[in-house]
Amino acid sequence: MKKAYIDTLTALMRSHNDIITITADMGFSVYENLQKEFPTRFYNTGVTEQASIGFSTGLALSGYTVFFYAQAAFATMRCFEQVRLDVGYNNLNVKIVGVNAGFSLNQLGVSHFTQEDIGLMRLIPGMTILSPGDPYEMKWALLQAYQIDGPVYIRFSKVGSKDIHKTGDKLKVGHPFLISKGNQSALIVSGGMLELAYDAVKELEKKKIKINLYTMPTVKPIDKIAIRKILALYKNIFVVEEHNIIGALGSAISEITSESASKSIITRIGVPDIFTGVTGSIPYLLDLNGLSVNKINSKILTTLTKRH
Repeated sequence: MKKAYIDTLTALMRSHNDIITITADMGFSVYENLQKEFPTRFYNTGVTEQASIGFSTGLALSGYTVFFYAQAAFATMRCFEQVRLDVGYNNLNVKIVGVNAGFSLNQLGVSHFTQEDIGLMRLIPGMTILSPGDPYEMKWALLQAYQIDGPVYIRFSKVGSKDIHKTGDKLKVGHPFLISKGNQSALIVSGGMLELAYDAVKELEKKKIKINLYTMPTVKPIDKIAIRKILALYKNIFVVEEHNIIGALGSAISEITSESASKSIITRIGVPDIFTGVTGSIPYLLDLNGLSVNKINSKILTTLTKRH
C-alpha cells in the first residue's frame, strides 16, 4: 500500500500548493522522489514525534494542510497529548499517517507493536479515522483526508497489499461497502485484514457457508443508519481487525448495536486484551492472536454452531 500512498500524495501535492509533508525519520525508499520534486514542502524532522506535531500545528495555523508520517505507535501513543491539545482542540488540517501499524514491526516487540492507536484516536473529538485495507482504499483515504476540514488519522500496516476492490467501487466516509455477497451472517473488516478476511470468506464458501463480506475503511465517524441496516439483516455479525478488541471498529459497532432495537450478536475478532510478549514473523504473530485465515474461520464456525 505504500506505493499507492506515495503516488497519491505526490499527485495531491502537484495539484495543491498548500500541502506540506513531514516525516519523523521515516519513509526511506518512499519519499526520495517527492523530496526532490518538492524540496521546500518536505521536512524530515528526525525522531521528534512530539515536536513534529507542534511543528505541524504551526504550519496548519498558517494555512497549510500537513501530512505527518511516522510509526503508528509513536504518532499516536508517544505524542497523544500534543495530538489532543494542539491538533484536535484547534480542529486543524493535520493528517497523521500512522505507518507500520499492528504487528508490522514484528521483530521490534511491544514498544513498536500498535494495537491501541485507533482506540486512542477515537477519543479525540472531531478526529476522522481512516483505515484502508488495500491500495484502492489507500488512494481513496488520502483524497478524502485532504478534502476533510479538520484532523484525520490514516492507519495502515504491512498486511493488505493485494487489490481486493474493483475499479469504480464507490466508497463513502462512514459507510460500509459490500465486497462479496453471501446468504447468511456478515463479516465486517477494517484495515489490512481485508485480504485475510476475503480469503477466509472464500474458504468458507468451499464448506457451503456463504458470508457477506463488508469492508469498513472508516472507523470514525460511522453512519449509524448504514450499520443498523446491516443489523436488521443478520443475526450474527463478525468484526475483524488488527487491533485490540477494545476501542476500535468492533467496539464502535457494538456501541451502535447496544443503542439499537437489534437482536444481532456481535463477535469481535481482534487482538486479545493482553500484551504480545514475543516476536516472530507477521503471519506467526497474527496466527498467535487468532487472526490467520484458519483461526478466523474456526472462530466463525464455532460461533455459528453454538448459536444454531
